[in-house]
Amino acid sequence: MKVLRKAASVSLVAVLALTAAACSAGESKPSSTDSGGITKAEPKEFSVFINRSLPDYPGSTRVGDMIDKETNVKLKREYLVGDLDTKIGVMVASGHYPDLMDGGPSTSKLLSAGAYIPLDELVDKYAPNLKKLYNARWNKLKQPDGKVYFLPGWVPYEEGDKAPLLGTPQTGFWIQKAVLKEFNYPKIKTLDEYFDLIEKYAKKYPEIEGGKTIGFEGIMEGSRKHDLVNPPFFLAGYPNDGAGIANKVDGGFKVDTFQDKDMTKRYYQKLNEVNAKKLLDQEMFIMNYDQYIAKLTSGRVLGLHDQRFQIGKAIDILDKEKPERSFVPLPLVYDSSIKEQYTPPLGMSTSAGMGISKDAKDPVAIIKYLDYLAKQDTQNLISWGVKDVDYKVNEKGRFYRTPEMIANFKNPEYKKQWGGDYFLGLPISVGYWADGNAARADNQAELLTATYNDIDKEIIKAYGITSYNDLFAKPEVRKYFPLFDIVLEKGGKAELTKQKIDDLLTSYIPKLVLSNPADFNKVWDEYTGKFKALDTKSYIDELQKSVDFRMKNW
Repeated sequence: MKVLRKAASVSLVAVLALTAAACSAGESKPSSTDSGGITKAEPKEFSVFINRSLPDYPGSTRVGDMIDKETNVKLKREYLVGDLDTKIGVMVASGHYPDLMDGGPSTSKLLSAGAYIPLDELVDKYAPNLKKLYNARWNKLKQPDGKVYFLPGWVPYEEGDKAPLLGTPQTGFWIQKAVLKEFNYPKIKTLDEYFDLIEKYAKKYPEIEGGKTIGFEGIMEGSRKHDLVNPPFFLAGYPNDGAGIANKVDGGFKVDTFQDKDMTKRYYQKLNEVNAKKLLDQEMFIMNYDQYIAKLTSGRVLGLHDQRFQIGKAIDILDKEKPERSFVPLPLVYDSSIKEQYTPPLGMSTSAGMGISKDAKDPVAIIKYLDYLAKQDTQNLISWGVKDVDYKVNEKGRFYRTPEMIANFKNPEYKKQWGGDYFLGLPISVGYWADGNAARADNQAELLTATYNDIDKEIIKAYGITSYNDLFAKPEVRKYFPLFDIVLEKGGKAELTKQKIDDLLTSYIPKLVLSNPADFNKVWDEYTGKFKALDTKSYIDELQKSVDFRMKNW
């Protein structure tokens, strides 16, 4: 509530002034003249489900209103509330779908249910900007019948982009900045060092802001539980393949499971040890996402493992209100001899994205709308905002933001009224344009460090780095990457085994972590006994078949 009250202080006058400035910023205003022929003759409204948890669309934003005016199209947005699998399951059971859908990790369920229509002819005929945006990656999106049904919402602009993606590290073991500062910024490489530091801080400060200090946090809710499932392979030096691990063998990659390996046992045994020291949040296995974000924003949490897209809301609030209680991501490994691979190879997920449903009444108008969004000037509007209001351009053509603009984009209420993030899930370029500017402001090199606050600058200086990216190793080339977006045959043995592995983890992670330390090995043996009884061969074989295909054809 404190956040909302503060956020509400952004005055209506300021918003109106910004809107007026936006309307006068002709250079930033996307034009409909080359928008792939979108018609403005008739107002339209498209319903869209987006696999993201965002605040309800306020009905009017600066960016949204400009796009609505240009296209004469309004989106009736529905964002994810609760568990994704449950939401998609309800859609499939009902047989009724919104016009546009981003099923995220559950996209394959929509595909199998016949909920999407093919996009190939629509794109060929009406969407030159979409075709340009997806370019050489188009063939990777084809399903076994040779057709494309959905468009991933996060698109490197060109195949083999030469410029590195900068941005902010997306995955890691996050640690509260105040903890690093308290102990004069020690170098932390291993999981043991990480928890030792958290334990020291928690002993010194058993309460923070009137509440009990939480040493380590997590969430087990539905598909969000990757924060508790994935750490073992990161700690063992593997990239974020999710579904399994892939070892280099004879110039190729051999797929294996990780969930039954020692790397996994080692992680849960560590959490079990941490739990015995009362450093773990006792509610982490039962709370929902809103409660998780509330815990993080309380400033009482010292550490967690997660991906930024899942905790970004909390980080934005902490950066603004309690910057020393915000978090720094660390690429931890089990021992310092392991080379980490937290930063993923450049690529595009091919298993999830936005598609047009079979219930859509006007697919042609929808594909034209998506094509309008895919244009460079619309992408700049969505990602950067309005020129001279949200960003400026220097004499060399480089986009940048003034300190005041940077401060604006750290204000959740300003970002909400700006509205660009409400287009996430729809086609978004994350590469670099021909003029050298990053499609996403987060990836603009000179802006990256300019957004750092005082505590960030102190940390950067203490560690002798120029940005948090320098804490992480460069990504390793893996042509097949990633495993997690390989779509398994619907109803096949592999898909069934995948579900059973997921069920087993859901059941046993809490038992492993919360059991009496003296009983841990017994619980682990029980878990692995059930794991071995699964038909993991069919699962691995199907993943391997796709990896081999990708290595040969991508």
